[in-house]
Amino acid sequence: MTKLVESLKRLYFTEKVSLVKLEELKANEKITQEEYEYIFGTS
Repeated sequence: MTKLVESLKRLYFTEKVSLVKLEELKANEKITQEEYEYIFGTS
């Protein structure tokens, strides 16, 4: 995964970035569905 996605994953689990922000990034095509699922550990 990219450095961005790895950082987002770390930030999400330390509660520094919200679910809403991640959904916004996905909606704006800054991250893919696959990357989104990776952040949550569902892929």
